Amino acid sequence: MFPWLKEGVLSSTSWAHPRLPRWPPVKFVAVFVVFACVLSLWQLSSRLSATYQRVPATATAPKDPQASGAPSTYRNGTSPSEALRVTGPSSEMVEFWSRLATKLDETKPHGGRISAPGPLGRDNFDPFGATPQTYVDVLDVPEDQFQSLQQRHQEFVKGIKSLAPKMPFIRNSRGVVITSKASNYGIAVTAILMLRHIGSKLPVQLFLDSTNERERRRCDESLSKLQVRCLNMDDYLRLPENASVTTPKLAKFQFKSFAILFSSFQEVLFLDADAFPIRQPDYLFEVEPYKSLGLVTWPDFWLPTISPIFYNIAETAMPNVTLKSRSSESGVMLYDKARHADSLLLAVYYNFYGPKYYYQLQSQGAWGSGDKETFLQSAMVLGNPVWQVKTPPEMITSEKINYGSGIWQADPELDWMWHSAAVKPDGDKSTEKRADPEDETGRNTTRTMFVHLNRVKIDTRRLVQFVGEITSKEDDDTVTRIWGPESESVVEVAGYDLEKVIWEEIITANCEDTFLEECERIRDYYEEVFTDS
Repeated sequence: MFPWLKEGVLSSTSWAHPRLPRWPPVKFVAVFVVFACVLSLWQLSSRLSATYQRVPATATAPKDPQASGAPSTYRNGTSPSEALRVTGPSSEMVEFWSRLATKLDETKPHGGRISAPGPLGRDNFDPFGATPQTYVDVLDVPEDQFQSLQQRHQEFVKGIKSLAPKMPFIRNSRGVVITSKASNYGIAVTAILMLRHIGSKLPVQLFLDSTNERERRRCDESLSKLQVRCLNMDDYLRLPENASVTTPKLAKFQFKSFAILFSSFQEVLFLDADAFPIRQPDYLFEVEPYKSLGLVTWPDFWLPTISPIFYNIAETAMPNVTLKSRSSESGVMLYDKARHADSLLLAVYYNFYGPKYYYQLQSQGAWGSGDKETFLQSAMVLGNPVWQVKTPPEMITSEKINYGSGIWQADPELDWMWHSAAVKPDGDKSTEKRADPEDETGRNTTRTMFVHLNRVKIDTRRLVQFVGEITSKEDDDTVTRIWGPESESVVEVAGYDLEKVIWEEIITANCEDTFLEECERIRDYYEEVFTDS
């Protein structure tokens, strides 16, 4: 049971014992001698046991590169033991971040905040709207500010060449990176429980913002059995006292790029706190498109609305946008920091100066303005290989269901199989069997890999409150499922009863061995809704 449910429930109890008869001194001495002998033998046995335990054995649990026994393969590191500390950044990362922070400060653009003249109407960026636009140009950036943005961008890109090769990470390590507000990390726990349910062995690094050491330790202790390390983002952002710049204050969307950067993993499956795979995802690192390209992003529902001014600032050609083009959705990403260190650093730059400049340059007032375009665009600007999944996302249910819906995202390997034929180089006569992009046979049963519950956030730390908020009563006073009458379609896409499994995992983790009132209410809800499922 997680400590946030049992905390304060149990209290210590004092017991009164009858007075025992006093032993004679001779008996007492004899017992003491026997005890000392036994203790000596036990200590010897323990030392022998520890010796044998050091013999290498095949580990059954996921390998965590921040654990004390991880191999000494820290890139550019001089002190592997320090690099593998659990609670904070290594000395190599502190040094690297200091250099990067200095470069970010040196390349700060001039001028005021860039703002769109107003919200962009949905019909303008909805590919199925009344007036979809493939070219949007509504920003007004003064010439002197444009020149500053362009010059500073040039300087940072130039600086990347010396910074990227020194980016610290543990070679050949891979894992999941999640960011969360410290106050809401119960939402991330739901994703982690589902990650383990489907059989993923990937270790997880959970970056918490605005937390303290007590809360971080509590998180760590609660989730350690799930192979999760809880890390305080403030510890990583804090610059040394002798740094030439002050520690920056980040917020909201800015954290993602920094979490990927600060993670000790080389290869990262990034997940929003409310996103998780519905099938085992570990193999995605071994197959296309990630295997060849090292960076995979997923699409949003909307047309891209990136300003032509952005491409002029970045001095790169504006891509051809059609009604089939889609903007990015940064809730799920696959990232190889060895192959895309420069892409990641440029994404950090776009996010560091995102709220003031780049978020609007890449959205122009459309829905979802934030970090979502920064990862794809950074790779494109540098001419690095990247695959944005071509299969459009799908709504889990209609927007009328309770809190709305969520997002299904496609399997990138199958997406590559369906669409890579269109991008094969001329003359490529490989005989590798590929699916016909026009053939829909069997496609729907295996195409979905991730679910992003961006509208229905299941917080394991506030379950009773959650049940009260998202469930509704029918006319006959029965409690309904989250997705109501469309729950069957969720089962069909996932291949199993996703909603039921989520609750089973939560109840097992929180309420398996307790009779707390909160757990009784949660069990009652489960039995009423899922007993006949």
